[in-house]
Amino acid sequence: MFNEKTILIVDDDPAILEMISEGLVEHQFRVITASGPEEALDKVKTASLGLALLDLDLGYQKMNGIDLGIRLLEQFPDLIIVIMTGYHNIKYAIQAMREFSFHYMIKPFRIDQIISLFERASYELQLKTENQRLKEEIQMLQEEVHRLKKILKEIRPEEANLSVAAREKELRNKIKNKQALNSYQRQKG
Repeated sequence: MFNEKTILIVDDDPAILEMISEGLVEHQFRVITASGPEEALDKVKTASLGLALLDLDLGYQKMNGIDLGIRLLEQFPDLIIVIMTGYHNIKYAIQAMREFSFHYMIKPFRIDQIISLFERASYELQLKTENQRLKEEIQMLQEEVHRLKKILKEIRPEEANLSVAAREKELRNKIKNKQALNSYQRQKG
């Protein structure tokens, strides 16, 4: 899934940006890096993001990693957000996970840990995409049922009040009766 999308990495430490970026590029990921929130928002205007790896403390007074994640979700509603920090402050982890369904990583970490997290996030993104597709399909089917009920009401008003489930049950009973009759006739004949 992430082969088709880009990963945004935002950290105010250039060495961390370079290390993570190089590691992910070696594993065939497309990466956009930024050292601050404004640069990140500017760089992703035309991107197709799947995941954002954001440092909690970006050294920017107006916006931290959680705030940036919220802004990114406005543009990319299905984006998977991972907040990373060198601080072991559980308060921010709980806030990010509870309020925004963000993932959380504590520095230092290895590239394979990031890739593992991305794979899990990719699966989560696939589930979200499939869920959205199924919701749209259900909506389409409900609209079709409504349209067919209107047509039925115009053609056969006496049956218009029958529910679809009741009509289906009636048809199944007729089929069972016919099958039973055929079975009886075969046994008799």
